[in-house]
Amino acid sequence: MWMLLLSACGPSTQGIPTATAEQGPFDVVLTIPGELEAVRSVTVSAPDLGGPAKVIFVADEGSRVGVGDILLKFDNTELNRRLEEAQNKLDVAMTKIQQKQAQLEVTLADQRNGITRSELALQRAEMRITDSDSVPKVERESARIDVQESMLSLEQARSKSRSAKLEGEATIELLRLEAAQAQANVDKANRALEQAVVKAETPGLVILPGVWKGSSWGPVAVGDQVYPGKGVIELPDLSTMSVEAWVHEVDAAKVAVEQTASVVIDAHPEPAHAARVGKVADLAVRRDGKQAKYLKVDVTIDQTTDVMKPGMTVRAEVQVGHRDDVLSVPLEAVFSRDEGSVVYVKGSFGGFEPVDVELGIRNDARVVVTSGLEAGSVVALVDPDQAAAGEAPSPGAPAEPSSGS
Repeated sequence: MWMLLLSACGPSTQGIPTATAEQGPFDVVLTIPGELEAVRSVTVSAPDLGGPAKVIFVADEGSRVGVGDILLKFDNTELNRRLEEAQNKLDVAMTKIQQKQAQLEVTLADQRNGITRSELALQRAEMRITDSDSVPKVERESARIDVQESMLSLEQARSKSRSAKLEGEATIELLRLEAAQAQANVDKANRALEQAVVKAETPGLVILPGVWKGSSWGPVAVGDQVYPGKGVIELPDLSTMSVEAWVHEVDAAKVAVEQTASVVIDAHPEPAHAARVGKVADLAVRRDGKQAKYLKVDVTIDQTTDVMKPGMTVRAEVQVGHRDDVLSVPLEAVFSRDEGSVVYVKGSFGGFEPVDVELGIRNDARVVVTSGLEAGSVVALVDPDQAAAGEAPSPGAPAEPSSGS
């Protein structure tokens, strides 16, 4: 009688791992590998110092800088020579202007004196003019001629003064243009000296990308000659970080903008960081020479922390499905049979009995059971028949869920 009862209880439960069918919310998460990157980044380029410039200081890679901190310094020996030369030319030009102005003042003063003398001569000549018959006619005509000559001399003096003034002012204007050019060269030299010290305009983390050095690639270093406009430092703003992830085209349809996500940093797995999907590319492309195609997915992190740095590898866990109240079991608890999927449920007397089930959506760890099972049921995580026969038990491998589940 006892033997019959034990046989009815099914395979022995001794040593068989079990789990409980749970009722509650269920999330489907798609894990996508990626790297951290800054949403905003500034490329710092070598300034135009009139040609290639020698680096004499570069900020340490990985150091955090604030606004105004020094990122680069270049050798300013040649710049100081240019400034001295430009300043000397400016000084000479200003001296010429002062000398010419003084000369013009002297010339104009002489011209004014000449005009005064001509005006006095005209007045004397006019005083001699008379219509009196007591004065000989010759003298009267001579006086009129003297007035005409004096008027002519006065006009000539005034014309000469105007010409001297115009000529002097024109010469001074040319000298002023020369001085302005010299001042522009001085200003340019001063700006170049200022640019020889490159300071951060935004806070960020110093990253030194590889640059071509003529025979090899490498980060810019002290002693390197850098050409104007060459990007030598990346300065990402760490206040807003995102993940550049790549999802396989097979899974791409599951990912959509604004989906909830969490980001796990490989080097610092605890805690996970809240995030959301910001953008999904429209075009799938091949990466790293692989045949499979991937879509780029940008995942924005809600709040950054000090441990986050660009280039760190991460896992973006995107919530692509959700059910509020469903029954689920571990993936290992479901077994595929010819007639469908089954789970082994622990009976009242301790044995396991196979139960046909229908499956719904799944995630990396669990699968939804839509029918055939009740909440709280204890299910086996390995095949109990194999365990009873002394074989190495294998975990379950659930069949694909029916469409629409």
